[in-house]
Amino acid sequence: MGQTVVVTGGSRGIGHAILAAFIAEGFAGYSLDLSEPPVPIDGVGYLSADVTNKDSVAKAFSHIPNVDCLVNNAGIQRAGLIGQQDAAEWEKVIATNLTGGYLCIREALPLMASGSSIVSIASTAALVGLPGRSAYCAAKAGLISMSRAISIELAPRGIRVNAVCPGFTQTPLVEQALADGSLNEQTMLERVPMGRLAVPEEIASVVLFLASPAASYITGQAIVVDGGWTIQGVNQVPEWLSD
Repeated sequence: MGQTVVVTGGSRGIGHAILAAFIAEGFAGYSLDLSEPPVPIDGVGYLSADVTNKDSVAKAFSHIPNVDCLVNNAGIQRAGLIGQQDAAEWEKVIATNLTGGYLCIREALPLMASGSSIVSIASTAALVGLPGRSAYCAAKAGLISMSRAISIELAPRGIRVNAVCPGFTQTPLVEQALADGSLNEQTMLERVPMGRLAVPEEIASVVLFLASPAASYITGQAIVVDGGWTIQGVNQVPEWLSD
């Protein structure tokens, strides 16, 4: 049986790039997503799944024979100041970004053997304050903490668990934030020491490394891939969110 990677939110953006990187290395791939891929990748099985729904997740995993690497990538953002954000929006962000990871890990574990790995796509938002993104920051920080906890639980089984924290990356989520004004591209570029945004393939290469034998002694870690941005962070509320 060949090696298999399962990526949530694999239809576009970072998830799509991760699947492409693994397929190029000879893996079979599965995407769990509610969205259809604009450009399907040969060798990937696209399964419709709502990661916030345990039955939907269980149904998707019933079609997957084995899991050598699970990548929890599905995520959404909803902007709003803490006193103004609707509770339902908060819950949706937590459910997708954090609870979805838990549900997928729970279903993947019976399909994993020693040498398998779990990589969750967290964010630099887990490490710094992003005004108007409290739910997103909380969920991504939770992914890191969950990864650390279960890395200890699963180490005796030979399963490694890590997180990757991308900085600003050219993805639909960032494009959405640029469109709604919660991010300003010029400001972002000025504060990234390397002077540019990441491309999804740069995040995918780190995920591929963490799943490889080259990372066989790495577990419980959160790897930051941000061009140096978290050295500086965000230090004020954007004007559009101010009262």
